[in-house]
Amino acid sequence: MSAFSRRTLGKTGLQVSPLGIGGGNGIRSEDVLYAFEHGINYFFFSSDLHHWMYQRSAQALRTLCKRGSSAREQVILATVSYVNDPDKIPAVLSDLFYELQVDYIDVFHWGWVTDDTPYDSLLETAQELKAGGTLARRFSPFFQRATATNEDLVKRGLVRYVGSSFHSRRMARTYMHDLDVVMLRYNLAHTGAEQDVVPFLSGEETRDPGMVVFNVAYFPPKGSAPGAYVPTIPDCYRFALSQPWVDIVLTGVTNRQEIDQALAVVEQGPLSDDEDAAMRAYGELQLKRRSSVPSPA
Repeated sequence: MSAFSRRTLGKTGLQVSPLGIGGGNGIRSEDVLYAFEHGINYFFFSSDLHHWMYQRSAQALRTLCKRGSSAREQVILATVSYVNDPDKIPAVLSDLFYELQVDYIDVFHWGWVTDDTPYDSLLETAQELKAGGTLARRFSPFFQRATATNEDLVKRGLVRYVGSSFHSRRMARTYMHDLDVVMLRYNLAHTGAEQDVVPFLSGEETRDPGMVVFNVAYFPPKGSAPGAYVPTIPDCYRFALSQPWVDIVLTGVTNRQEIDQALAVVEQGPLSDDEDAAMRAYGELQLKRRSSVPSPA
């Protein structure tokens, strides 16, 4: 991935590959290991919502991230819980730590944050999971009994950094400076983050959260004219990575063939101004076409 090199994930300071892999589409463990061998080091895992799909990648994450793994410091393990209830987070983490056999998580996210999410209590709880937090101190004896957790990891906390996956740009704008990592939907037909979130970033890497975008692969509505320009899914990855505020594109690749296709297009580097304009024009056209389709009665 030389054309889009590894970059710093905002104020976390973590060095990450431009492409990440989310396990929600059921990618198998052997293909996750293949991705790691080919330079991808950011992996996203859920222990609750759609877990039956994420579970297919669990063995690879155990291999890479379990206590004692020689690869652990090379991997960024990002996890999410959609059980947005602070009182239930110990149970959520118990399941996750047990399944993946890990001592710590690099980035923990609260998932699916909307305008109706009571976010202040979630943020407070997540911060307590970091080094010195009361919840991390309370939880540490459990892991000391259950594992050979060393003193350094106890001091580090259960999670190194805290993020959220937002389905509301207003909420993202409100809370992003309290977070280490922000996840947003962003694709050719949904570029609203450029107006509603990006202008409120400082532009300073050491102050801004790391920015991860998802749902980047845009699937056009049926009925496109034969021979009309239709970007490929890897083209959509390249479009997002060409935006200077994007740190990681979280992909939904399902096998090594799709990994190879994604890596090949990333090797081309940022879009030219003309290519960027063409893709934006395509996205605007498809958005207009979709909005003009009448809703079923």
